[in-house]
Amino acid sequence: MAITIDYTTRIISVEKVDMTLVQSTPFEIYELDINDFRLTLKDIEDNVGGVPFVDTHNHNTIVTVGGVTLARVVEIINGYTVTFEDDSYAVNLVGANSNIADVVNLNTVSVRAANSAGLIQSMIWDEPIADHLTDGTTGKALSDAGSAGNPWSSPITGNTDAGTFGELVGKKLLTVAKFLGLK
Repeated sequence: MAITIDYTTRIISVEKVDMTLVQSTPFEIYELDINDFRLTLKDIEDNVGGVPFVDTHNHNTIVTVGGVTLARVVEIINGYTVTFEDDSYAVNLVGANSNIADVVNLNTVSVRAANSAGLIQSMIWDEPIADHLTDGTTGKALSDAGSAGNPWSSPITGNTDAGTFGELVGKKLLTVAKFLGLK
């Protein structure tokens, strides 16, 4: 990666090659994985040339609270700013909460942060549902909802309980259609 730190001006420079291109038309959109970014900064800081200087960032790792895994937080500190290679494109900051959009040096790049107080680590959505079926949990509710299927493809017969939409369609509308000779 070509990310650089100018310790004199306290500018962290990020080039397009340091990011992942996710869309090229009608305009370019790149993603900057904030965790990869902070690991690169730490590698630069740990080199002989970076050791005497103050840190560029703070990092709070992933934390699990009450069974929910919250995303990491990366904060650019000590007066450092971030400059993206100047051109007409957008950058999505992904993978963590950060203050990068607050310390960016403005140019023609559109920097888009998706910070959220409740940003949940995305790997949670890849967990097997079978591991989360305790009664009263969101996992159980999602599992139950998924097994409900598509109501529009369900047969009308058997779904005609009193007071339901199935009763209206199955017992009343179909009877009217038969009377009118439509069925």
